[in-house]
Amino acid sequence: LYGATLAIVLMSTSWLYAGPILAATLFPLALYGSSNPRLLFLFCMAFTIPLGLSLRFRIHQHMGGAFAVSLNLADFFLVPLLVFLARDFYQGHRHHLRLSAVSGWWLGLVGLGVYSVAVGPYREMSALEVLQMLKVWLIFLVIVNECVRERHFQVVVMGVAANLLLNVVVALAQYSIKGMLGLGPLGEPSELATLGANIGVYGENSNVFRVAGLSGHANLFSAYLAMGIPLMLGVLFTGQRAPWKVLAGLVAAGGVVSLILTLSRSGWASFAVSGGALMFAMLVLPDLRMRHLGLKFAMIGGTGVAALAASGTVLRRLFDSDTGALDFRVELIKIAWNMVAANPILGVGLNTFDYHIVDYGPYSFERLYRVFGEMFPVVHNIYMIVWSEQGTVGLFLFLAMHASLLLIALRNLRYHHLSDRVFMASLASACGVLGLMVDGFSSFFMKVETFGRVWWLFAGIIVAAHYWNVRNDAHRRALAAGAAPQASQ
Repeated sequence: LYGATLAIVLMSTSWLYAGPILAATLFPLALYGSSNPRLLFLFCMAFTIPLGLSLRFRIHQHMGGAFAVSLNLADFFLVPLLVFLARDFYQGHRHHLRLSAVSGWWLGLVGLGVYSVAVGPYREMSALEVLQMLKVWLIFLVIVNECVRERHFQVVVMGVAANLLLNVVVALAQYSIKGMLGLGPLGEPSELATLGANIGVYGENSNVFRVAGLSGHANLFSAYLAMGIPLMLGVLFTGQRAPWKVLAGLVAAGGVVSLILTLSRSGWASFAVSGGALMFAMLVLPDLRMRHLGLKFAMIGGTGVAALAASGTVLRRLFDSDTGALDFRVELIKIAWNMVAANPILGVGLNTFDYHIVDYGPYSFERLYRVFGEMFPVVHNIYMIVWSEQGTVGLFLFLAMHASLLLIALRNLRYHHLSDRVFMASLASACGVLGLMVDGFSSFFMKVETFGRVWWLFAGIIVAAHYWNVRNDAHRRALAAGAAPQASQ
């Protein structure tokens, strides 16, 4: 009966939905057969977080924040993990919930969002963003409290690697056919959006083609790669088994190729910061300076070869690109500044930039509607979005959250002796966050539903590593203190 029902369902739907349906029916079997269902949920959550597959309700034509109430594929793995944590407290296995200062700064931003809901005038849009902010924070909460063993960090990194591999394969396939694969529900952009991104490069519909993977846009894909590639490179500097290192190396190499093919200048700059920060740390940290020398020289040489091979593409993109897109971004920054000047303390309201663009810009409603349709643009700068929507108070909380996270990452540097896997996961994630901070000057990556989840996944790795380091360092010190009297006797 099961087989017949499944066959009928699969034959009556498109191939794009047949795969997820089949996977959903087989997942309970995989869960039953796994040696650790909790780890399977953790891996699946890390793998599905960057995917756009979701059910949406109360949809609005909106950019720069939440535009609907969403039920994402990752939620089906997030909720069971929350249940596991609740069970741990109920059974007495846990007594404290790990939050960190990062949560405090973010919940302060949520509080400002609640104020926007209360005072309006666009209360529903603010409420949608508040709901989304709480959802992505739950991912952080799960990662921080779930990653209590070295194996947990490895599982999360494996989940990220699996998604990066999927995106790289899709991107290379897109480039090979110079078109999309019809994977829209998973996050692939439409043909029309791809055409617009291609034309925007040099101002003409030439042979230019930008890959986007499953990220919705080439610029978003490039930022995702700039965050994820250092995590794969970090695996190469650990004691992982050779097959796992080879896979991580292949994903990193494919990611670099895909990054070049995005033709995203902001993505290139972000990776220069994230990858450069990782290599700088490996060369200057005293405990790591003389380790993996062959690998370091190979990576430096490979980077040089890749830069030389891609120099023509990069130079043309830097010097021959159409200036229209840049000019329009500058104009949007001016509009955002007008909003800040008029509402310096609390801003115009969370998730409402595009609703105020006519009031503070030189464009009429008719002109914007004629050019952009129902979805008006927002400033492509995450800091200006936060500043204009939530005021100087919001910008302070946002910057303080990043500073707090980077400070935690710096503290993790002293614990390299405990575990190279946890150490490199934290270091590489911090480099990814640092690269994304640079990308934030030309994008609103964190405001995109899918990639807001990605940011909090990486932030969770950093904070979870801090708790793991402090606990295990104290445990080792206690063991050493107990062994010292015995040795003296």
